Amino acid sequence: MSAAAISSSTPSTRPTPTDRTTERPDPAVHAGALVQQATDPRNGTVNTRQLGQWVADAARQNPSAASQAHAAIETRLLASSPADAASFNSEVVSAAQAFVPSGLAGAGQGLLQSGTRLLVDNPILTKRWEPTTSAWTGRGGFTGPLKELFDKSGIDFLDRPHPSPAGSLNRSSGVHSSIANNTNGSLARDAIAARYATLPNAVVSTEQPRNGGARVVDVVVDLPAQDPRMSQRIEIESKVGRTGQSSTTRGQVAQDVKTLADNRMLRGSGVVLENVGKVARPVGVVLDAVSIGQAFQADGNRIGENTGRTASGVAGGALGGWGGAVGGAAIGTAIFPGVGTVVGGLVGGAIGAFAGDQAGKGLFDTVKGWF
Repeated sequence: MSAAAISSSTPSTRPTPTDRTTERPDPAVHAGALVQQATDPRNGTVNTRQLGQWVADAARQNPSAASQAHAAIETRLLASSPADAASFNSEVVSAAQAFVPSGLAGAGQGLLQSGTRLLVDNPILTKRWEPTTSAWTGRGGFTGPLKELFDKSGIDFLDRPHPSPAGSLNRSSGVHSSIANNTNGSLARDAIAARYATLPNAVVSTEQPRNGGARVVDVVVDLPAQDPRMSQRIEIESKVGRTGQSSTTRGQVAQDVKTLADNRMLRGSGVVLENVGKVARPVGVVLDAVSIGQAFQADGNRIGENTGRTASGVAGGALGGWGGAVGGAAIGTAIFPGVGTVVGGLVGGAIGAFAGDQAGKGLFDTVKGWF
C-alpha cells in the first residue's frame, strides 16, 4: 500500500462491461491498511511523515482519492492519538509545499463557481425538427434521406407532420405563393410554440439568433429544473411542406451538429471544473488551516509575525486563486470552449493562488515595516 495504492483506490463509478458488480471501496478500510503499514509493530509508533508523504504524492496523481484518504486517515488517527493526527497534518503540508500554494481553497472555490456557471448558462440541449403540412401543396414531412441524416447527426425529429394550422393560405386564397409561404411558415412556427407553452414552467420564445446570426432558431423552449445546472433547452426548426436534403437543409443540420457538440463540450467542462473545485477547496482549507496553526506555534502560541504573514498569504492566495480560476476559465472558453475552459481554469487558479500568496505576504511585510 503506497501513494500509488491511494491513487488507484477510487475507481470509476461506472462498472466495466465485464464486471457489473464493481463497487467503490470503503476509504476507511484503505486508511486502516495505510496506518498499519506505517506503524512500527515493535512499539506501535506511527510514521506520520510516511503517511503525509504518501497522501501528498497521491495528490499529484489523483486529487480526489488523496482527499478521501486524507480525511479517512485523519479520522482514524484522531480516534487513537490526536497528537498523531496533528503530526500527520503537519507532514502533509510539509510534503505538499512543493506544489500546493496557499489559497488553494480560493482556487477551488473559483473553479467550482466557474463550473457551476457553465452548467447553468448552457442547459442540456436538444435539437429538434418538426414538419407541418402545407396548405398550399397539401404535402408535409421529411424525406427518408433527411431522416437518416438526422439520425446520424443526433437530431430529434417528428416523424409525422402537424396539420395545417387555422388561417393557412392555399392556392385559392388569391395571394402570391411567396406571401403564402411566409404566412404559413409563421403560423406553423407559432402553433408549435403554443403546444410547448402548455408544458409546466416552460419558457417559450421564437426567432432566436444563433452562431452570430448565421442560424435563426424558430422556437426555443427552456425547461427550468429545481437544480438549475440540470435545466433543459429544446431548439426547434419548423418546416412547412415536404422537406428533403438540399444545400440549405444540410447547412442547417451541420450548424445544429456544431451547436450540440459545443453544448456537450461546455457542459463536460463544467462538470470537470466543479469536480476539481470540490476536491481542491476542502484540501486547500485543511492545508491553509494547518499552515496557520504551524505559524501560530512558531510565534510561541500567540498571534505574531509568522501568523500574520502566513494568514496574509492565505488570504491573498485565496483571492488570487478564486479570481485566477474564474478569469482563466473565461479566457479559456473564449479561446477554445471546452478543453480551453478546463485548462484555463486550472492554470488560472494555480497562477492566481501562487501570485496571491506572494502578494499577500509581501503586503504584510510592507505594512509591518510601517511600525
